[in-house]
Amino acid sequence: MSNASANPEFSPHLQVFEPHKASLPPLIPYIKEFWNRRAFAIELSRFADKAEYLDSKLGKVWLVINPLFLAVIYFLLVTVIRGGAGSNLGLTTLAHILIGLFTFSFAQSCISAGATSITAGGRLILNQAFPRALLPFSSTISAFYQFLPTLPVYIVVVAIGKWIFPETQVPGLTWNYLWIPLIIICVGVTGFGLSLIFATLNVYFRDTNKLLGYFMRIWLYASPVLWLPDMLHGWHRVILFINPLGPVLSSTSNVWIKGISPTPGELIGSIAWALGSILVGGYFFISRERDFAVRI
Repeated sequence: MSNASANPEFSPHLQVFEPHKASLPPLIPYIKEFWNRRAFAIELSRFADKAEYLDSKLGKVWLVINPLFLAVIYFLLVTVIRGGAGSNLGLTTLAHILIGLFTFSFAQSCISAGATSITAGGRLILNQAFPRALLPFSSTISAFYQFLPTLPVYIVVVAIGKWIFPETQVPGLTWNYLWIPLIIICVGVTGFGLSLIFATLNVYFRDTNKLLGYFMRIWLYASPVLWLPDMLHGWHRVILFINPLGPVLSSTSNVWIKGISPTPGELIGSIAWALGSILVGGYFFISRERDFAVRI
């Protein structure tokens, strides 16, 4: 919160930032201002992408190589080292790990980059007036653009695998692929909502970003990426739905690996987590963003 100081010894143009109690500003003007400045978030994401890979010879190729290498390593750990199970099941497992890891990395990038967007943009916050939620939003846009090139890689890998092993059960193109845009939207919205929470926490507790790396790694192991959702039966499937990314990753596996539609429970769970994340994260972030200038 900023207000001109009433003390005569200060310049009338001097602004003093003071802590305030958490409260929401008028939401309709805030949302309108957020939407009107969406181009700012897009340009900021492009600038951040260029700066991130400026000193890298391979540049954005690492966006694909890194999760691809991880997928191969996890595949070796999950399938080969434990004994393997034939080419058909092996390719199915690789395809599941690959698309699951790509999708999880999308959400991870949203959250990790968004968590540091406020502290990294301190000078911008102090010198410009704009909805601060645009900074985590720009990180989500960057994560989305980084996610898109991984989809053709998945298709190429599976196509080569089906050519080598024609008996594989990984399906080709089906009408159920029309669910993919909704799944991607749910992942992005959930990641954006959670990034608002972690971005706020990182302002007050600077160790949040350091702990987030370990948290995301544990979250990966607890998500249906290295294991199939069908492994859970009965009441154990609750584990899937208490995970913010559980339903949407299970939907991803159904569409990409089995070629079937997500179940009603998976759709409801994915949408519920997306809406819940954006509402809770939005309230937590917006109600405190006027305090950011004091603490960064």
